[in-house]
Amino acid sequence: MSKKSPIYSSHENQIYLLDSKIEINEQLSADIYHMVLNCPEIATTAKPGQFIHIRCSDGLSPLLRRPISIAMADIDTGTIEIIYRVVGEGTKILARKKKGETLDIMGPLGKGFPIPEGIKFPAIVGGGIGVAPLLFLAKAINTANKRETAGIIFAGFSSDDETFGTFFMEDCGFKLEICTDDGSRGYKGFPTDLLEKYINDRKIENDTASVNSSKEIIGPMSPHVEIKAGGKNAIDIIYACGPKPLLAKVKSIAAGAGIPACLSLEERMACGVGACLGCAVKSAEGGYMKVCKDGPVFEASQVEI
Repeated sequence: MSKKSPIYSSHENQIYLLDSKIEINEQLSADIYHMVLNCPEIATTAKPGQFIHIRCSDGLSPLLRRPISIAMADIDTGTIEIIYRVVGEGTKILARKKKGETLDIMGPLGKGFPIPEGIKFPAIVGGGIGVAPLLFLAKAINTANKRETAGIIFAGFSSDDETFGTFFMEDCGFKLEICTDDGSRGYKGFPTDLLEKYINDRKIENDTASVNSSKEIIGPMSPHVEIKAGGKNAIDIIYACGPKPLLAKVKSIAAGAGIPACLSLEERMACGVGACLGCAVKSAEGGYMKVCKDGPVFEASQVEI
């Protein structure tokens, strides 16, 4: 079998194992990097919220692949982009890679963000490196809705030096609210503070953005979920990716306001395809779900955080 042939195929997704040429690997801040990979097979099929599994070294150390979210996919150029933080040996090796080198990657993996028909004003909430996959989502929402104001984004970073993607998010038609831990840019605090204030200021009632109780957001029917608008610029769905405390707060805020929410979870992974149970999280209905296969995007009510 050719390495560019799909190693798994279903009606929903094809997973490729291939060697991908590095087009760009640039440093954005002290420990954040941006990489562009040439891989038309993945660029054509990737959806916002999905990830790739990267073999960082040709040797045995590190042994496991590293899961990194897809920050952008461009069908025209046949490229995908990732934004990653150097936190361990694997990402240190990635940071040293040069243009023209190749990476052994597998993807696209996991279930991404649904974009139901009828959404009018989504909110996107990101924290730190969790903002990366939300760039791809912002583009997809803008393409699907084609409105002057696509929604609102609350993006949180440690400091101004670590911000990225801000102009792109605005170019996608989103109102952008930035916050930093140290107050060096925008609001000093957390993006969930701004989300909660926005909702409270508009006095959105619990039933202003509900979905049919017999349907879940995530699943084959998700593009057709009925979304009820709650007035001009009233949030009717929330998307979030970031640290667990941020996701837990988004889940709480969304539940209190009666707004559906989709959360992208991060867990350590081994296989990346649901075989090893290394990334299991507690299901709200009991038992466990696999972040790599059942997620990484879940309806907020599906999982315990």
